[in-house]
Amino acid sequence: MESKQIAFTANATRMVAAVMLPYMVFACVWLLLSMWLFRAHEHNNWLGFYQGLLFAVLSAAFLGYTIRRAWRRYLVEQQSLHESEARLRLLVDGLPDSYVYQYTQLPDGTQKFLYISSGVERLHGITVDAILNNARVLLDQISPDMLPALQHAESASRQAFSDFSIEVCAGCNDGKQRWMNLCSRPQRGEDGRVLWNGVATDVTERKQVEIRHQEIEQRLADIIEFLPDATFVIDENKCVVAWNRACEILTGVKKEALIGRGNHAYGQPFFGAPRPILIDLLLQPSVELETTYKYVEHQNGAIIGETFAPHLYGGKGAHLRGIAAPLFNQAGKCTGAIEVVRDITEQRRTELALRESEQKYRELVELANSIILRWNAEGIITFVNEYGLKFFDFTVEELLHKHVIGTIVPYTESGGRDLRDLMQRICADPAAFEQNINENMLRNGDMVWISWTNKVVMDAHGDVIEILSIGTDITARKHSEEQVKKLNEELQRHAEELERRVNERTAELAVARDRAEAADRIKSAFLATMSHELRTPLNSIIGFTGILVQGLAGPLNDEQAKQLGMVRGSARHLLDLINDVLDISKIEAGQLEVACQSFVLPEAINKAVNIVKPMADKKSLTLDVFYQTPVNHWRSDQRRVEQILINLLNNAVKFTEQGFVRVVIDAKDNQLRISIIDSGIGIKEQDIGTLFKPFQQIDSGLTRKHEGTGLGLAICQKLAELLGGHIEVKSTWGAGSTFAVVLPLRAEGQS
Repeated sequence: MESKQIAFTANATRMVAAVMLPYMVFACVWLLLSMWLFRAHEHNNWLGFYQGLLFAVLSAAFLGYTIRRAWRRYLVEQQSLHESEARLRLLVDGLPDSYVYQYTQLPDGTQKFLYISSGVERLHGITVDAILNNARVLLDQISPDMLPALQHAESASRQAFSDFSIEVCAGCNDGKQRWMNLCSRPQRGEDGRVLWNGVATDVTERKQVEIRHQEIEQRLADIIEFLPDATFVIDENKCVVAWNRACEILTGVKKEALIGRGNHAYGQPFFGAPRPILIDLLLQPSVELETTYKYVEHQNGAIIGETFAPHLYGGKGAHLRGIAAPLFNQAGKCTGAIEVVRDITEQRRTELALRESEQKYRELVELANSIILRWNAEGIITFVNEYGLKFFDFTVEELLHKHVIGTIVPYTESGGRDLRDLMQRICADPAAFEQNINENMLRNGDMVWISWTNKVVMDAHGDVIEILSIGTDITARKHSEEQVKKLNEELQRHAEELERRVNERTAELAVARDRAEAADRIKSAFLATMSHELRTPLNSIIGFTGILVQGLAGPLNDEQAKQLGMVRGSARHLLDLINDVLDISKIEAGQLEVACQSFVLPEAINKAVNIVKPMADKKSLTLDVFYQTPVNHWRSDQRRVEQILINLLNNAVKFTEQGFVRVVIDAKDNQLRISIIDSGIGIKEQDIGTLFKPFQQIDSGLTRKHEGTGLGLAICQKLAELLGGHIEVKSTWGAGSTFAVVLPLRAEGQS
């Protein structure tokens, strides 16, 4: 209102001046003209009257014209002024996130806004009229702890009559807190008061970014402070800006003594004098400086180096390993560097002790009475101990960096096995050949048998670095085994002769067969009732032997432990034989009952597979399960199904030397078919008919290697029949076998 009144007074003054000045000129001209006419016509009495009348008429006309012209000009100026004010107000009110104000302080000390744009309503939620009537409604939103700074800025601006800018935090009516940047310029009012014209801008987003940046910088400072390794940071002027606690502990120099210092002051705590160190090599390479380090390595823009600092720990010195890297801002400009220093003195002592230990180990290896060989995954020999060189009768130069094939390993064994293929498999999968026996070759061509124990050495990525092999000469034992094998072959020939003679008398025993079968049924019934009496003492033998072997009853020497282990193994074997005999006896006596309950078929199959898997792993066989038709729940006798599967899987693994054993499950035509497929030796066609006869084993050439009663398959077939199914066999001699358990499909939840 006050500014409008001042503007109106100024406009009125200009309008009066616009009327009066032309009129005064006109009056002066008229008076001069009238005086001249009056002297020329003094004898005319009416001349003065006409003169005055004409002056009045002309004055009225002239004043009317002048006032009307000034009024029109005034209206045009007012219209232009209103339009200009409207445009200015529209521009000011449309400022984004800002508002304009005029502010003063009254003589009584109260604050007053003379003008404020409507942007204040968007930011503070207060109307313009409310603020013009009472400035406190806006000023009270400012945080109380910031008011003293604002008042101080106003006072300084009043005294120096200078601009001021300040950022304050205001709690607005919408519940949000906003940071406002107040930029004010003072001017003198007509009454001499100081008026501040200013702009308030919402800088909340920028302030929040600054606060977050400060928080990030503080977190970075905290991280550097609590790093376990000594860490310091310099700026682009090589002044120290960070010196963490670990640096203080390592050097004994507090951060207060170094922060802000330049001229290589960071080198003094380490080396006793200000000097360039590893971090200076980032921007200024120096061969002379690099020579003071044990080694310097450039790695992806960083520098790694090791040196000895004699000034540390009161002159005792320390071995240090440092890594320095440049620091960049978001624009990619280098703003300084950071160096991390670690005391590796203890590590150096450990390395020295390790080298001494390696020397002792090397001496032990060289003096060992076993062949110690190291070779890589390509089969190249990298080390042979002294004993190995003497054993094979080679020099170091003749074996080192040579391939094992053709030097100490022949291309083929005496039995015809291709050892090149064996070496390739060992190199490809060393873990599968931790224990290995093969024929080796001396320098003079003589063949010897070596039992090897292989240990794989891998790097951090799981790749094979080398294979450590320790060998023992078993040639004498191997010759003894050959002699035993020949004796067994002779015994087998005698057994075949005996069998021939028995067959000749078979006809004579035909009459006695019926009596024998009757006696056998009686025997089966008797054995079926004696299961508890037969198993109990054997379980006691196995249990107490286990206690003795474990040393629970007192310490045993190695020979005693070995003998007791043999007793326990024999007892377990005998228990298995008795279980088979009892099972077949119960079946033949009709005393074996089967249950029909729902169970999860995959769990039962996995259980059987897991029992047999260790034996398969020992022979490096793959044992997999495949479901051609998924079956979940199934009704049958779970225990007897598992017994059949375990027996068939045992046979498959037992008669398979290499390759695989697979379990395939298929359900169709209301039948469940579980097939056990192996890549073993197979069965001759003429022997398939005798597979399921009790107490009979086929003559496949393996009866001398594998133990058994010949009851397993007979029990499996009879159990399958009790469950309402049967077992089918397909086999090709030398190409593997397939045993399929076919059972009625009473599935539940088949998917």
